[in-house]
Amino acid sequence: METSKFSMLCSAYDKAQHDFNEYNNRCHAFALSVVAELKVYFDVPDRQFTLYRIAEDNDFALIHGSLLGALTLTPESLWHFGFGITVCQAPEAYPEELILVQILFRKDGEDSFFLKHTYGDKEFKVQFKKPETYTSYFDDLFSTIISSYDSQLQQFIGQKTTRKLGYKQ
Repeated sequence: METSKFSMLCSAYDKAQHDFNEYNNRCHAFALSVVAELKVYFDVPDRQFTLYRIAEDNDFALIHGSLLGALTLTPESLWHFGFGITVCQAPEAYPEELILVQILFRKDGEDSFFLKHTYGDKEFKVQFKKPETYTSYFDDLFSTIISSYDSQLQQFIGQKTTRKLGYKQ
């Protein structure tokens, strides 16, 4: 029996949907790995770590729930999400500052990804399920945050401030 052109179109669509779902699931799993390793690297308490969805105008919208609610795919095929670390002079004491960072990544092969943040153009190639390959990216991110305190004049007005890396305020 000859397959109709319509059946062939439906099969092509089905395969494309299946391929995208696998890609999507792999990228979500990678993002979860990055967040878990990021928390370990910075040794940040859960109560001082937050996740954000990035809007088109680069505004950060707090997510109450899983990372999946924060992940979005840009038209350039980059996944991105934001995270925040609340730092303070002493644990859970004022004054405090919320450091906001946007992470972007793209898949490159079965287990390879490129990671970057919005405070620079450098991409870091990492291997999924090999967290030790994330270290150079985390080192760069840490240096970027530290240098932002050294190089940017920050007005500390009030008890809570925000430091949004990579964007002019």
